[in-house]
Amino acid sequence: MSRAGVMLLALDTAGPFCAVALATLEDGKINCHARREVEIGRGHAERLFPLIEECLADASATYSDLTAVATTLGPGSFTGIRIGVAAARGLALALQIPALGVDVLEALCEGVRHGEAAHRAAGLVAAILDAGRGNVFLRMEEISSREEIIASQREVQDEAAAFLAPYAFEGLVLCGAGANGIAGMLAADGLPAIVADARPSADIAMVARLALSGHAVSPPRPLYLRPPDAKPQTDKSLRRRLKTS
Repeated sequence: MSRAGVMLLALDTAGPFCAVALATLEDGKINCHARREVEIGRGHAERLFPLIEECLADASATYSDLTAVATTLGPGSFTGIRIGVAAARGLALALQIPALGVDVLEALCEGVRHGEAAHRAAGLVAAILDAGRGNVFLRMEEISSREEIIASQREVQDEAAAFLAPYAFEGLVLCGAGANGIAGMLAADGLPAIVADARPSADIAMVARLALSGHAVSPPRPLYLRPPDAKPQTDKSLRRRLKTS
């Protein structure tokens, strides 16, 4: 593959998929030349680099052809996010190229923005993912301008539905694995909402598109919107363990 233009390696390990794409920006046009995606739940560290190498081979490219690398920052799995960020920063350091980070919820919104014409014509898009324990991750944007209406955050599901309710008659499109649940809650109150898709992860091509179009942060840092499940041990629990050891 020619080295002309910007050649980006995009990674997503934040959710149940391990996904890789190779995309270029040439003359203002974004092209996705190769992509690999497997649903694995866990084990991203073992699968990520083999998928990268397969993707490069599919595009007849090598690591030396890369001019940037981007990864999803979350929200999602703590372990998965760390794997993607570490891989992107490691590759960037080794290859002396920029490392970028993309919010998963922004990438989900971007998928609607470049999806069906009916969805693109709508006014607002809200990305919703399950955050566990009755909570969701939520973000809302204006479709045409990308204006942030609700910043990426973690909310109780009922409160998220309440936040979105005032926008229901402005052409509201929902996406992400939590979209159906919120749509049902809005419908119970007689409020309309279209579910564009219910993906548990962002489309890797949309991750690449955001990074190549300047909608990314650098350097990439994990985006944690909820506390970790593992809790630090208290002095009392430590003393108990010492007595029994």
